[in-house]
Amino acid sequence: MTFSTHTLAIPFVAAALTIAGCGITDPYQTSSPRRQTAATPAATPSTTTSASTAQDPSDLPPGSHAPAPTIPPSAAAAQNKLAASAGEPSPQAALERYAQLYTNWTSSTLGAIQRELASISLDQARAQALQAAASYTNDTVLEHSKVANAGTVVSIAAGQGAAHGQWVIVTSETTTGQGDYSGLPAAVHVTYAQLTHTGHGWIVIAWDPKT
Repeated sequence: MTFSTHTLAIPFVAAALTIAGCGITDPYQTSSPRRQTAATPAATPSTTTSASTAQDPSDLPPGSHAPAPTIPPSAAAAQNKLAASAGEPSPQAALERYAQLYTNWTSSTLGAIQRELASISLDQARAQALQAAASYTNDTVLEHSKVANAGTVVSIAAGQGAAHGQWVIVTSETTTGQGDYSGLPAAVHVTYAQLTHTGHGWIVIAWDPKT
């Protein structure tokens, strides 16, 4: 939860329960969690853009999404060095690792998992994870309801047709919790992803849940 402090009322949480594909998405969104994708996969290290200020999702119109924050140029070198040690020997291995982290969490581990995702990704995926980590730091709603998500990877394949140039990850996930979060059915979800090769291995640079 595809992931500022939220101030929306609890009724919005109930609306969010209709979201298929919990992964790690914003529990206060009232529409399907969809992420912006970054550049297409490249065989060379990708570059980051200039700094910008992330908009508080609570200030946006219903159904809108705050843009993922970009990374200051001064942090790019340190970021690339950090992620280099996280490179995997194949695209499939990188996506498997990312997906397992992304879909398996509890309300008490969510922030830490987002920071771990940031440490093994670059560009849009990293900025997205850092933003989500900050958002969930003080999320008492999820903690009060003891929300947890469990997922397994069904398949990882190179995209075809409209998804050409991307990777398609299919996961089977179940969300559990108390109150409004109890009794949610298991569901299959699709995510588009992109990677780059840093010279040390494959790194996720974009993570875009579709369903």
